[in-house]
Amino acid sequence: MKETILSNCEKSFITKIIADSVRVDGRSLDQFRNLRINFGTEWGSVHVSLGETRILVQVSCEVVEPRATRPNEGLLFINVELGPMAAPHLESGGRPSDKTVQIMRILERAIKDSRCVDLESLCIVSEEKVWNLRVDLNVLNYEGNIIDCASIAALTALAHFKRPDVTIAGDEVIIHTLAEKDPIQIVLHHYPVCVSYAIFNSGKVAIADPTLLEERVAEATMIFGINSYRELCGLHLGGNTLTSSELLLKLATKAGNRAMLVVEKIKESLKLDEEKRAANESVGFTECIRLNQIAAHAQEKLKIRLKRFKLNSDVKIDDDENDEDHDIKLDFEMEHDESDNEDKDEIKREIQNYEDVEELGENSGVLVEKDEKNIPKWIPEDVDGDVKMETDDVSKKRKKRKKKKRSKEAISRMNDIESSDSDDEETVTLINVE
Repeated sequence: MKETILSNCEKSFITKIIADSVRVDGRSLDQFRNLRINFGTEWGSVHVSLGETRILVQVSCEVVEPRATRPNEGLLFINVELGPMAAPHLESGGRPSDKTVQIMRILERAIKDSRCVDLESLCIVSEEKVWNLRVDLNVLNYEGNIIDCASIAALTALAHFKRPDVTIAGDEVIIHTLAEKDPIQIVLHHYPVCVSYAIFNSGKVAIADPTLLEERVAEATMIFGINSYRELCGLHLGGNTLTSSELLLKLATKAGNRAMLVVEKIKESLKLDEEKRAANESVGFTECIRLNQIAAHAQEKLKIRLKRFKLNSDVKIDDDENDEDHDIKLDFEMEHDESDNEDKDEIKREIQNYEDVEELGENSGVLVEKDEKNIPKWIPEDVDGDVKMETDDVSKKRKKRKKKKRSKEAISRMNDIESSDSDDEETVTLINVE
């Protein structure tokens, strides 16, 4: 499947709004998307999402012979899988694409060439056996700025990975399992991450963390490989626009600040995972899915479309209110059947009595914050009684919602029909109650 070609209208629109310091997703020019880090049950298994760009990485190790030029050092290999799962226009299998090769080279310069991993600590027997670390990155969704997300994922996975312990008895090398001896953590000297910027307006405007649409329209890209100590580990410039030295220094300073925040986020996530494992709490991707932390398009707020009403901003809803009271706050509760012939004017006045309901146009939207207490959770299969009880409650709520829906449909018909008879002809007039 070929990539969709952008029209000139789309390109000019993106260029114009960026010149006015506005972006399509509502961010400022220097604002980055939300970063989330989740760990699997195995060491070195990490899921990282930067906005809607998602990468799953797994670190593995094996015993191999060292290189002749460096007999006392282990090996580090970084592999990136960028296929149709990430984007429909990408091809799978065969020769790696130019985009994949470019990503691998940038990651190797930032992580491998900067010597952040202590390769000498991976040596088992000099000139005979060393550890070979393999970092496999699988891009699950490509929504722009894949370099930053991949660098964070690879670095976090290396910091989270632990290799098996080794005992040397004469000429024999014994590799212990995780049950026999505690694994050994990989030594990292520093934490380099990549920070990307897209260049617009003939090298005068730069935006941070570009999306896929912004990357396709951008004139050039600038990628910094920088650690938390503000040390530059790599620099990549791509595109056909020259940037000034002033802009380069300005972006380098901002990239250093961004690197400090990202490294702090990585260390906090690693510490939290260690505490959960020490306390024998549930960890892994299964727990993250149950808590709705890594689901696709997960949002802190849900968009609920109401036809004619919205919730006033000055109305506060208590946390201890149940679902029924919360529904009353959002819409209104009408406890009558379709057969009830109540006056439309009286119904309208009754609606207006609610202080937290405000009339709007035909299509209006509401943002309602999620309640973490009401996050859907899996029901254990071994508890039959609880499953049945939960099913009954769901069926009751479904019936109640259907009843409310029928009531709202009856009220939404706000047009009243009046007929007047005369000797000559019969006329029908439609009167809008609004």
